This record gives sequence, structure tokens and C-alpha cells, in this order.
Amino acid sequence: MSTLSRDDLPIYYSEDWRRWKDPECPEFIDPTRWLLDRHAEGALAAKTALICDDRRLSYRELLEETCRFAAGLAAIGCQRESRMLFFATDSVEFVANWLGAVRAGLVPAMVSDAHKDHHLKYFLDDTAASTLYIDEAQLPKLASIAGALPVTLTRILVRGSAALIREKVRGVEIAELAAVRAMGTPSFAAVPRHRHDICYMFYSGGTTGTPKGITHLAHDFLIVPERHGAFWVYREDDIVHATSKKYFTHGLWPGLLIPLYWGATCLISSDPVAGDTLAALIETHRPTKLVTVPTVVKLLLAEVDRRSAAPDFSSVKFVVAASEKMAPELFERFHATFGIELMDSIGSSELTYEWIANRQKEFRRGSLGKPVFGVEIKLTDEQGQEIREPNKAGDVWVKTVTRCFFCWRKLEQTQNTFHGPWSRTGDQLYFDADGFFWFAGRGDDVFKVKGLWVSPIEVEAVITGHAAVIEAAVIGVEASDGLMTPRAFVVLKDKDSDRTKVTAELAELIRARIGGYKVPDRIEFMETLPRTPLMKIDRRALRDDVKARQAR
Repeated sequence: MSTLSRDDLPIYYSEDWRRWKDPECPEFIDPTRWLLDRHAEGALAAKTALICDDRRLSYRELLEETCRFAAGLAAIGCQRESRMLFFATDSVEFVANWLGAVRAGLVPAMVSDAHKDHHLKYFLDDTAASTLYIDEAQLPKLASIAGALPVTLTRILVRGSAALIREKVRGVEIAELAAVRAMGTPSFAAVPRHRHDICYMFYSGGTTGTPKGITHLAHDFLIVPERHGAFWVYREDDIVHATSKKYFTHGLWPGLLIPLYWGATCLISSDPVAGDTLAALIETHRPTKLVTVPTVVKLLLAEVDRRSAAPDFSSVKFVVAASEKMAPELFERFHATFGIELMDSIGSSELTYEWIANRQKEFRRGSLGKPVFGVEIKLTDEQGQEIREPNKAGDVWVKTVTRCFFCWRKLEQTQNTFHGPWSRTGDQLYFDADGFFWFAGRGDDVFKVKGLWVSPIEVEAVITGHAAVIEAAVIGVEASDGLMTPRAFVVLKDKDSDRTKVTAELAELIRARIGGYKVPDRIEFMETLPRTPLMKIDRRALRDDVKARQAR
């Protein structure tokens, strides 16, 4: 709760926010007890906790699987407080092994398995992980760096067959996950953790530099579910599906840990996300909550176009998206198609999930919403002064006890991001007269044209408003005269559209709506936009490509 008096609070704090108090966290805790044991030992023991592909596990069964993996990890010599790198996709084994690592006192660090082989080497080097958990499908990447594995890596656990690497990796113990599980038992006494112990790690998406390890504390397992469970009204009868994989904050917390805490059912899938598979998943398993990202929303709407009819979404009562700015027409079309409000939000791995969001009780279409319970927000201007008046954009600062402890092996980034209890996010927002926040851009994306600031988000919003456009990305490019100019990259709905005509129409739209100096020097048409492993538009890749072409 804020230390400010009620009269000092800005208008964007709701009445519920003002009344909220975070739960008291014991000094020593077992995070998995809150998620599993208290349900498995009570009335929810036989209730479905996890659905993955064709498998269903009750709370009792998920606890037993978690204990088997925890005991198996201890049996093969995994040490408490050591780091375990997860390079795999969603599965029952992924979930049980991750929870088992936490229960056994290890520190699981998750990264996307979409990363390339040289990225895998970076993560192994950077974490100094003693154990690697990897899917059989990703073994070719490991094999390609077999001669350069760090000395800190002592064991590799393979989900599937380890045959591909047994002869290529030397000096490292290799075990198949099934064998490790077989060493375990259905009960395992959890290793108690201090509430301020580092308990798990994420890695940032790396859109603005080298991916950085984000260290988080054990108290998150109580505070985050209590805040978000109350804010978004999680219930025991919920079936929750988060389309993002569990190596992503936006997948792990709302799609697994928060629903488990509240005794709900988690619905996950090992399949890559696509419009048709997501529609089938929803029609088959009937989730009540859907947590997703703008890219997937577009895939889903494209599936509606393909079918010429909307899938049956009658079970879904709450849909929230995050990760990227969405065009206004996306919200409108989603509501018109499914009869459900698409709620936007904003958060980050560094701060342990969302810090501003819409909710069932209080939302405004197209806005980001209001501060999540327990999270303080302030905006500052270019002089560092706090902004208290509506409709004035500023840099976002967030204060929450669930923020990252520090950036692993990144002292300078830690110092630049965290200032006392406050964290600088790099985002620029403003709030309206009713206290709802709106996205204005990223501080590292904006650039000046003719001495005036240009936000890519603003230009992209105009471009995606054109009927022929699916999505767009805008970056600043240095012209031959050394001055900056906007450059747009556009994906069309119909690849056979008259590109000359669309280019002219887009230029006129931008000129008329937001100013001629914001018209791109060039509009390049692409089949798809490059994306990071976390499915965000990779503007750095676009900038690097332009620089490479200019250097030729």
C-alpha cells in the first residue's frame, strides 16, 4: 500500500487500489505448498489442475509428479541454490520439472527454445547453470555447440531420447528425463526458502540489447497471485489458457502459477500457436479466461476470416492481451466478432507481471487500464518532475516489492533500471481525465525528425487503420544527409494489392492525421515482420537490416 495520504494520491488510483493491502509473507516459505499441497491435501485433490494436449492431471497427481522430479533431481546430485536452465516448450514434464526444481531448492532459469544455437551457448555461459533441461527436438542446437560448453555445466536432462548427443558431448552427465523421474518418489519434503531468496529467473527478450537475466524472490509466489487474483477475479471454477509459452512472464504467471494458487485449472499446449489450433483448443476445452498477445489476436481474427464464421467462444468470459500496442480497430473488431471486450494491459518480467491493466470491474476500450493492486506508478517529464495532470506523456516509473532483485551479471543495467524502490521501465504513457493510462511510445524507440519528436506507435496506428494493412512497424533511419527520417514496414492482407496505390494512400493518411514530417521516406512491404522469441516485433532487427543495406 502507498505511503502517500489519500489526498495526495493521483486520480488514476481506483478506490479498490486504495483499500488494498498485500498479504504478510512468512520469513521462510515453501512456494509449491501454496500452489499444490494445500489443494492436494484438501477438497480439490481430485480436481483437474493441468490439461496439456491429451493429458489431464489432478492436483494430487500434479503434486506427485512435482515430487518425483524434485526427488529425481536430488538423486542425480543437483545442488540447492544451483541454477537449472530450461530450454524447452510447454509440456506436463516442463511444468512438473520446473515446479520440482523450485521444490528441491534449485533456481530454474527459463529461455525460449526458439533461440538459435549461439544464443543457447550464451545462456549456458551467462547463467553458469549446472543443469540443462532440454527437449529432444532442440538437441541439434546443443550438438552444434558441443565443443564449447562451459565447465559449469555438469548434467543434461533430455525430454525424449538423448541418443543424438551421447557421443558428441563429453565430460557432462547425460540423462533422459524418464529415468530421472523413475528415481523419484511421489512425496518429497520441500526445501524451505527465505522469502528473499532468489527462487527463479527469466530472461528479457533482448529487443534493445543482450538478453539479461532477471532474478526474482520467493515472496512472489504469494504476493503476485494475491494481487492479480483479486484484480482479475480468479476462481476455482476457472479454466485458464495463456497462449504465451511458460518461459514468458505473460505465460507462466497468468496461465500457470496464479490459477494454481487459486485452485483453478490450467490449460496449456505444446503446439505452436496458430489461429486454427487456438480456436480448436477453446472449442474443445472451454476456457473461461484467455490471456494472449496482439499477434495471436490477429491470427485468431484471420482464422475467423478463413472460416467465414467465429469459433464458439461462449465459455470465455475474460480476455486480456499485453506485450505490444494494439490498433483501435483491433479492439472493435474483436468485440464485434466474439461479443467480448479485449482488455489491454502492460507489464514486464523485471517487475513480475502486470503493473497497469484493465479489469472486469473497471475498463476503457483501447486504454491500458489502471494500476494493479499493490503497484505504485508515477510519470516524469524531461526535467524529472512528476506529472500529475492528465493527457501529458511522461516516462514511467514503477514501485513494487515484486520487482527484479537485480539483473544477473549486469551491474550497469541494474543501476540504470532500479533507483531505490522505483524502477524505470523505458515506456512513455499518459493518463486521461478519468485516470486510465494510454501508451505513448518507448523511450528507446522515439526519434526526432526536423527537430520534432516522432513516436513509431503513433505512425503505426495510422498505417494499421488502412483497410489493406494487417500490421506495421516504424523505425527511425539515418538518411544520407545525416538526418533522421521515418521508415515503415508493412504487411498487407492481400499480397496482390496495388502497392503503389496503398503507399500513396498511407502517405496521405499520415499527412492529414498526424503531420507531414511523420510520413515515412519509404514504405517497404513484407510478408511477415521479424519477431523476438517473445513474439514482439523486433525493431532492432529491422534497424540492423537497414544499416546493413546502407553499408553495401
